[in-house]
Amino acid sequence: MTDEFEIEWIPEDTGAPYEADDVLPEIPMHTIDKICKRKFGHTNWARVDKLTPAELAGNPCEFDHENGVVYFKNAYLV
Repeated sequence: MTDEFEIEWIPEDTGAPYEADDVLPEIPMHTIDKICKRKFGHTNWARVDKLTPAELAGNPCEFDHENGVVYFKNAYLV
C-alpha cells in the first residue's frame, strides 16, 4: 500500500527587482555638492551607477557606498 503526500514548492529568491520600499531615496544634487565642497573644496562628484571603470582609473576618489556617490579628490578629472 502506497501513501500519497503533497509537496509545497516555494520558489527561491532570484534577486532584484524588489519593492520600491526597499530602495533608499537618492540624495539631492545640491546636498551632494555641499558635502563635496566641504570635504574637498570643489563639486567634482558622480553617482556610482553612472561611472565606468575607465572613468575611475587615475582619478583618486572616495566612495560613499551608503548613498551611491563617488567624490573625486581632484577638482578636475585626470
